[in-house]
Amino acid sequence: MQTTALPIDFEALIELMGGNRDGVCSLLGIFVDELSADLDASTVAVEADDRARLQQIAHRLKGASATLYASTLSAAASELEQSCKEENVAGLRANHQRVVDQATRVREAIACWLDVGSTTEG
Repeated sequence: MQTTALPIDFEALIELMGGNRDGVCSLLGIFVDELSADLDASTVAVEADDRARLQQIAHRLKGASATLYASTLSAAASELEQSCKEENVAGLRANHQRVVDQATRVREAIACWLDVGSTTEG
């Protein structure tokens, strides 16, 4: 039986935060809010063919997601950042869609993890 790996390594993140689960919850909440704003802005940038803006967003997503151990999102954002420097519009749009897809997986995993955590406390 094959299992799908989580798109974010929560255990590594908890360890990074010195075991402070409340701190992790707070950090993830901020990340999800910023991720949503970045995805909205990236869609506007793709439609406007504003590659400079899209490259900035992709760079920020790459770093933030790497810091939070969301490696698949970080890799997708890195590919998007690179494609902003190329002339292939179809490749740029495909890479943007990969970022959107990975971001959706990360947000769903975070929501589930936060929900499970809230039901196991108290």
